[in-house]
Formats: sequence, structure tokens, C-alpha cells
Amino acid sequence: MKDQWMNKTLLVLSIQILMGTAYAADTTAETQGTTVGAQETAVASSVETNATTPQQASSALQQQEGDATKQTNLEEVFTSNERQYSLIKKGDISAFYDVDYTYYRDTQLDLEMAQGSLYQLRVQENASHTLTNTFTVQYGILDNLTFTASLPLVAKTDNLKDTSTAGLGDISLGTRWEPFPLKTGRLPLILFGNISTKTGDSPYEINPTSDLATGKGYYSAGVGASTRKYIDPVVLFASVSANYGFKESGLDQRRGPRVIEEFDPGISGGFSFGFAYSFNYDVSMTMSYQQSFNTGAEFTYTSGESYSPADQTSSTFAISLGVRVSPDTIVNGTLGIGLTEDAPDVSLGLSFPLDIAGFGKKIS
Repeated sequence: MKDQWMNKTLLVLSIQILMGTAYAADTTAETQGTTVGAQETAVASSVETNATTPQQASSALQQQEGDATKQTNLEEVFTSNERQYSLIKKGDISAFYDVDYTYYRDTQLDLEMAQGSLYQLRVQENASHTLTNTFTVQYGILDNLTFTASLPLVAKTDNLKDTSTAGLGDISLGTRWEPFPLKTGRLPLILFGNISTKTGDSPYEINPTSDLATGKGYYSAGVGASTRKYIDPVVLFASVSANYGFKESGLDQRRGPRVIEEFDPGISGGFSFGFAYSFNYDVSMTMSYQQSFNTGAEFTYTSGESYSPADQTSSTFAISLGVRVSPDTIVNGTLGIGLTEDAPDVSLGLSFPLDIAGFGKKIS
């Protein structure tokens, strides 16, 4: 009986880790988050300059989940039969570290037009590498209410531009609320919300033909909900989220023959679902599917013209392996495979709690 309970605990830990990121959905509106260039455009200098590339569109798609990072939910487990809620207890504080790598490869068109005639057409192959290090802290305000804060550090390399950059990403703040106490026969429900800042380098304040951004360039707010169901020895889970990006005005960035004055990011949303299976006390595996979308984005130029990029959809299949390295610590590794053009070709992630003096303790 004890072994069965411990296996279930490990299983819940692993799926809560994965639900925390959902690959486009957590991390952070997060989320999440924490990613770059929501609508950073291609090098092309014609009107096609305003069309987003797959990797740039995916950056926007990765903003709607307010659930922060993979390890944010580590404490949301049944550690005691008498426990009323699955969030961390009031006064507890903990910290987590996530490192995520994404690889995009796509083909871009470099067009030049004059007087309605096309006089240059060049096909360019591009590959982009992004490494994001995210530090997350969560604090139990109440037994059923948790505050989270995420600090991302981003490093990028773009082969087409032949340049690299590194710097602070977009800091996000959020809350997680469990409105109902745990009860046999009732699905647990966790509601979450977050605000993502624009502390990273904005794609609208750089030279888009030669520089790279570490932030999305606008503020956003997101909400969502997640739940899970135990069917021994499997745990089913699902989450849904939505995110709103606030319009940026007063811009002055040249994109080809035009100058951007305003940018409206539009609305993002997504859902994820999957299952986890515990092999034993020390190892569990999770499989999940995540899909997200971005719609309603619009550029406004100093000439008074406007341009609306096509709606974008990103889908990812993920496999996650959770391994217990100590009685209280689980390391979670994740492999994500993009299923659509707007998703990263490959994603790799590693998450684990930070064992720092003073963290994981109750604040008096």
C-alpha cells in the first residue's frame, strides 16, 4: 500500500512538472514564457517583410500560459491524507530552475520590388537556436493561493543574420488558486493568472535585419485552468489558457519601405492534455499534446496603412521522463517535437528544484 502511494506521488510530481510548461502553454504566459520576438519579421524588404517566420510566430504562441515553468507545480501533490489542498502550504517558499533549448529551421524569401515589378527573389535557409534559463520562486500566500515569479535569461543565435545575443527575458508574475479543497470523487481544479512584462530587448527597438531580441516587446496578461484524474496506475491531465497582448504605440522602426508606428499583438490561447505512467518509485514517463494559436495581430505604419499577419497555430508532442534523485528531489527531462510549421522543430528541457538555504522553509 505504501509503495502504491509513493508511485502515485512520483507520477503526480512528473505530470505537474509538465503541466507547468505545456510547451507553449505555461510557461509562462508565461509561459511559461520568457520567449522572444512575438512578431519579429523576416529580412525581406518588400511588403512581405511584415510576414512572420515560423520561429517568430511560435514565440507569440508561447506566451499565453500563465503557469510559469516546469517546476512551479512540484509541491502540488498529496503529501498527506489530511491535506486539504494540493498547492504549497501557507508561508512556504520554494525555488526552481529550468533550462530549455529550442531549434527552428525554416526557409525565407528575400524579395525586392520596384514600380510593381519583382527584380530580386532569393531563397534563404535559416536556423535559429535559443537557450532559456528560467529561475522561478513560489510563495504560499494561503494554503490554496500561491504567488509565483519567473526570471528568464535568454541566449540566441541566428545563422541567417550571423549574429548572437544574450540578456534578460520578460519577467512574469502570477498567482495560482485552488478554489475547492481536495475531495474523493471530485476532480481537483487549479485556476491561474499572470502578467508578463517587456523587460527583455524588444524586437521593435532593434535593427530587425541584423540584431536579435530577447523579449516580445509588449505587456500581456493571461488566465487558465488545469485539472487531473487518477486511474491507477495512470494519471490523466488537461489544461486550457488564454492570453491578451497590450498594444504598443509610439514605435519608430523601419521594416523594408515602411515604418511601424503601432503593433497590436492580438489574442493567444491554447490547451494541452496527456497522461503519465509510473514505472516504479523512482521513474515515471509522461506523454502530452499541446496546441496553441495566435489571432488578431496587426501592424500600423506611419503612412496610415495597416497589415494583419495570418493567424498562427502551433502544435507539439512531448515526452517527459521524471527520475527521483533523492527522497525529496525529482529531475524532469523533456523532449518536444513540433507538429506544425509554427512550432519549434525540436525542444529539450531539464527541470529541478533549487536547494538553497532558506528555500523550502516556512517563513515566520
